[in-house]
Amino acid sequence: MKRARYHSRPRVLAGLCLLSLLLCCSGEREINLQGKPAIDFSLRTIDGEDIQLARYRGEKFVHLIFWATWCPSCMMEIPKFKNLYHATQGKPYEILAIDVGYNDSVRKVRQAQEQYQLPYKILFDETGEVSRKYGVMGVPTHIVINKEGIIVNQFNQLPENVAGYLAQFFPT
Repeated sequence: MKRARYHSRPRVLAGLCLLSLLLCCSGEREINLQGKPAIDFSLRTIDGEDIQLARYRGEKFVHLIFWATWCPSCMMEIPKFKNLYHATQGKPYEILAIDVGYNDSVRKVRQAQEQYQLPYKILFDETGEVSRKYGVMGVPTHIVINKEGIIVNQFNQLPENVAGYLAQFFPT
């Protein structure tokens, strides 16, 4: 019996590695949400503020960034996230970074916020419910919602040229 246990251990480890790769690495999204109404949600920021997506309707574009502290791709995108935040100051554009909650904690997210001096709102999806509703298959996942509450863009990597990216929403 013990021998059978040891034979299953490599399978379990292989399965965990595969799950980790699927969750961490960006890939093609199986669910295309573009053109569909955004699903409303309420989450709390790591600072205790209650955020409801619907409160931005009619006022701002909302850029949801689904991420995790354990995701190397997410951490490598932080400089671009910060550039996006600074480029959108004074514009009707809100960035909500949603930690997917899986294998993470508010403590780890707070540490990342302090270490990388993250200036935007960071929400914690403790149950993963919002991530599931939006069909998040890997992180980072970006979803952009227009002022009318319609999803206008979804992608896995923020473009290097943040100004060029924003020109589609705010032509000069």
